[in-house]
Amino acid sequence: MKSTFEFICQLKNLSINLKIDGDRLRCHAPEGALTPTLRQEIAKRKTEIISLLQEAKQLKVSEQLSIQRVPRDGKLPLSFAQQRLWFVQQLSLESDSYNMLEALRLDGSLNVVALEQSLSELIRRHEVLRTTFPSVDGNPIQHIAPATALNLPIHDLQELSAKEQTAQIQQMVKSLASQPFDLAVGPLVQFTLLQLSQNEYVLLLKMHHIIYDGWSLSIFYRELSRLYAAFTQGLPNPLPPLPIQYADFAFWQRQWLTGEVLERQLK
Repeated sequence: MKSTFEFICQLKNLSINLKIDGDRLRCHAPEGALTPTLRQEIAKRKTEIISLLQEAKQLKVSEQLSIQRVPRDGKLPLSFAQQRLWFVQQLSLESDSYNMLEALRLDGSLNVVALEQSLSELIRRHEVLRTTFPSVDGNPIQHIAPATALNLPIHDLQELSAKEQTAQIQQMVKSLASQPFDLAVGPLVQFTLLQLSQNEYVLLLKMHHIIYDGWSLSIFYRELSRLYAAFTQGLPNPLPPLPIQYADFAFWQRQWLTGEVLERQLK
């Protein structure tokens, strides 16, 4: 049996459009498209359809509200996703369940200075990478640290055999990934560079899920590539300034997701 959402999608595919007018449901359809069976099904699902359309309308309105930059001198709230992760971490402070560790292989002549500059710029550019989550009166807030230059630790593994290098990398990855983050202190992003030979490196990137997701990680790598390409040529930062940061989104989300909107989401 189709869900009400799937039923509405079916109607749209037939060019049958449903709209709400107060507590009434109006239907616009091409001639012959609205069969007696479909009319009966619409009547049967009327209450659910109106509820879904009202929610969709509210979401559309919220998406049109622009996110504004908020002052940084107050208590910045967490987004709901961040608060979930913060809460779970409090239940098991030694947990490494939400640690992410990526190993990025770098082949060729590496400009370590430019790489260091690129990582520093990314941390400066994205406040969330400088954010920790201390508690005030039992409630977490976002604390954004000032930007500082990154000192990239480098481990030289060139004297080891290929087999020994693999074993050493696996051991380091396992050790780093198992070390829990302190969300209140941070930093919640860590970099380590391993040199395997003159033209072979591995960059280890460790972050806590509270400051990243899969989508933001792809942005991170894309921007790292552009910054490194520019800095190796002595060019300035090619990335445009960011009008808002994640803290601004979190504040916006808290303002929007209240009252009736929150009640519908909870239900």
